[in-house]
Amino acid sequence: MIRASRVVAGLALALVSVGAQAITPVPAPPTALQQLQALDERVQSVGWRLARGNAPFCREVAPGIGLLLQDFASYRDPAGVRNPIMAYGDIAVQAVAAGSPAERARLRPNEPLEAVAGQPVATSPAVKPGDYARLAGLHERMDTALASTGQVELVRYGKTLTIVGEPVCVTRFEMLTSGTRAAADGRRVVIGRKLVETLPEEDLLAAALAHELAHNVLGHRARLDTEGRAWSKVKRTEREADRLSVWLLANAGYEPEASLRFFARWGPMTDLGPLSSPDHDRWKTRVRKITAEIAAMRAAMAKDPGGVANWARDFVAET
Repeated sequence: MIRASRVVAGLALALVSVGAQAITPVPAPPTALQQLQALDERVQSVGWRLARGNAPFCREVAPGIGLLLQDFASYRDPAGVRNPIMAYGDIAVQAVAAGSPAERARLRPNEPLEAVAGQPVATSPAVKPGDYARLAGLHERMDTALASTGQVELVRYGKTLTIVGEPVCVTRFEMLTSGTRAAADGRRVVIGRKLVETLPEEDLLAAALAHELAHNVLGHRARLDTEGRAWSKVKRTEREADRLSVWLLANAGYEPEASLRFFARWGPMTDLGPLSSPDHDRWKTRVRKITAEIAAMRAAMAKDPGGVANWARDFVAET
């Protein structure tokens, strides 16, 4: 009887085990929003490293927290976006930069926010799909609060969360929903989603963003606004951005050779030969100049007491 009971018990355990395996839920594939958020997180995280690592050398520095918001009301089908992830409210977290104050505050994607920098979300003007004015305004409120007090207050689940900023180069990083475009306007760096998707390696994405950040920290938009946009003048700014990008990469903890690998991959796909744009060098020329700049940067770092890439002091502008 005892032996039989053991056999039955063993069979029962085996059946429970098999049953448990049979009903183990398969993780649902990420929604379109979650795929977008994963890419946004990559851009924010790399951008944060670049802006934070180079803050000691930028002329314009302000506190940042590494947080990107979203407005569900701006989507074409707000309910269709919210429901699969069981989100509620209009304003929520979109992405958090790795290593940032927002990450240390344990903010997570899709967490609803009831107030941002003292403004209750419920009092914000309503928006329609495709309207990002409210979202832009809330980001501006955060930037203003950080610049004024060094910190920003968010209300989450009825509790006030105060996040203290850290110094970063003044630039906001944003991913466009499509395209391979990358550009800088003096205050922002924007990069197309397709370009981000074709650069799964973090250091290559960093190389693309570092080039655009270089335009901002060197004040190229303002210079071209003053001097004009003749091909020769634009080419000068592009050469400077190529060369400075390796200094920015080094200060962010990336290998500066990532810039060479980026152009080795991207250059052949975009080179139009004799029809290439006259305001940019051909990709092999860019690689040659960047290689020389890496050597110059390392020579300067070897002489620096702290071994840092002090581009504010040692970078030589194009003549």
